[in-house]
Amino acid sequence: MRKTQKNIDLTAANWVAKMVNGDLSAFEHEELNVWLDAAPENQQAFIEANNALAVMDDAIKSTDRTTESPSSEVVELKHLAKPPSKASLAKKRRWGYVALAASFLLAIASTRVMVGDPIVFLSADYHTAVGEVRAITLEDGSIVTLGPDSAIAVQFTDQTRNIALISGLADFQAAPMEHADKRVFTVTSPHGQVQALGTRFIVNSFDGHTNVAVLEHQVEVKPNSATSKQIAILAENQAARYNRHSISPISTINPERALSWQKGKLIFDRVTLREVVSEFSRYQRGKIMIANETAARKLVSGVFDMTDPQAGLELISRELGVQNISITPLMTVIY
Repeated sequence: MRKTQKNIDLTAANWVAKMVNGDLSAFEHEELNVWLDAAPENQQAFIEANNALAVMDDAIKSTDRTTESPSSEVVELKHLAKPPSKASLAKKRRWGYVALAASFLLAIASTRVMVGDPIVFLSADYHTAVGEVRAITLEDGSIVTLGPDSAIAVQFTDQTRNIALISGLADFQAAPMEHADKRVFTVTSPHGQVQALGTRFIVNSFDGHTNVAVLEHQVEVKPNSATSKQIAILAENQAARYNRHSISPISTINPERALSWQKGKLIFDRVTLREVVSEFSRYQRGKIMIANETAARKLVSGVFDMTDPQAGLELISRELGVQNISITPLMTVIY
């Protein structure tokens, strides 16, 4: 799903969540109507948000052993100017999870909740399942250790050795150029390119950025954007984060911590909950969503055993003062 579509979906879900909570002023109702009239995509997203809310309402009611029909909880597209009645609002507040609709929508709208992204795996030469770590020896003798729920495509020619990190993370131990016909070894992600000037480094790709950590020798990092002239050389035990346009300041890493995922552990030191959730998602089936930006920006520190990621989420929730709920076995929402 494209970023623009994600933004439309999230906006629609936020409108629905606000309406059922009775938080819309008359001015905001007018704003909503203007937004809906602006594009057919907005109207479709709003309808899907209503459908997601109905599904969510049904899931929560089943845990409460109630019998009311979820259809009465859905905001109708044709009656936007009229706020929900007080009786209806009281009923909705009964279960108290309406604010989760925004995040739940994103999962409902995507088949990836169930089966992962089939496009990723069809384009990959090697991939791993959720929770799986796999070592691969390439034709030049390089060793790639794929992290869980990760995928790569190998593109070797007479002149170059390129690995496309399609998703997830990987530990690259590149065979030296003198042992590979002087071919340069590069790793590309959606955000840029890492060229090996030595032998070992880790690349970890997220939605908006990629992290690279050097374990031996050096690498050169370049963002993807044609307008960016920025290049960074990272030495052993150094790391940086980059997106398509820029590279963050270089930091120092602990190599043992950087490799902890290969031993089934995740170690964080003041990392945002958003990034922590991205890492946790690679160890359990389904989707982990964060319902609000305030929670997503909270910082997490600790060591977590990935044999039981749900226990880790429970611990994080308690420490940060946030809540989490499993809507279905394939959907956990933090709010």
